[in-house]
Amino acid sequence: MERNTYILKNIDDHQYKYILITKDMSRLQDYISNVEDDLRVSKAKSYVLFDLLLNNNIDDRYYKCYFDGKKFVRKTLSKVQDNEIDKKIICTSSSYYLKNDYLFEEMFFTNDYKKHILKSLKLSV
Repeated sequence: MERNTYILKNIDDHQYKYILITKDMSRLQDYISNVEDDLRVSKAKSYVLFDLLLNNNIDDRYYKCYFDGKKFVRKTLSKVQDNEIDKKIICTSSSYYLKNDYLFEEMFFTNDYKKHILKSLKLSV
């Protein structure tokens, strides 16, 4: 499922059923109801992994939240460390950003920091 602000990709990992990859700097709260609508169709009951790289930074990019089949259980939202995520999943989201590096053009980060992000992404694929 793809929208203007995100991609919702089925990964069916033992821990997560979906990963959400941001496509712009929109805040999650601005489009979370759309994500819930998309997930409701799939009748998924699972943790969803959020890659919020474009909203945060390379060190604060992954969060998870439980979707109960109807809505996100907000109190389950928590930060996830890279070492808690399967390398294939990190590779999937990092590859997306590397293939779509134009997404970084609108970021408020310095050019040096953008280069640092891209270099870090290359190391994870």
